[in-house]
Amino acid sequence: MENKITCLTEFFDWIDNSKICCVSEKDDDYFYIETPNNGDVFINIEKDDNIDDIISRTINVLQKFDVDERFTELWNKDFAEHNHFKPSQFFKMLQEDEASFKELAGKLENMWH
Repeated sequence: MENKITCLTEFFDWIDNSKICCVSEKDDDYFYIETPNNGDVFINIEKDDNIDDIISRTINVLQKFDVDERFTELWNKDFAEHNHFKPSQFFKMLQEDEASFKELAGKLENMWH
């Protein structure tokens, strides 16, 4: 399939149309993709990157999202009390995030390659 995305703005629109939020501030050197559960991944943008580089890096970051790693990184008593989550609820949300990220990576791979 021919590449449909030619610039970063089109890429962000494509992600938003995939029902996952993509956010970047003007002149930032990164953007992030967020799920409906507020799970997120950050993708760096290097000065010399072209759209192929950015999409490839995005696919890689999305595929590498790890539920156990993110749980370990974020879970603590204060986090739980602040968000009113039980560990099992939070873990389930992270599993949903992982599924969303992997689905987006698959769609992106299919569209891009």
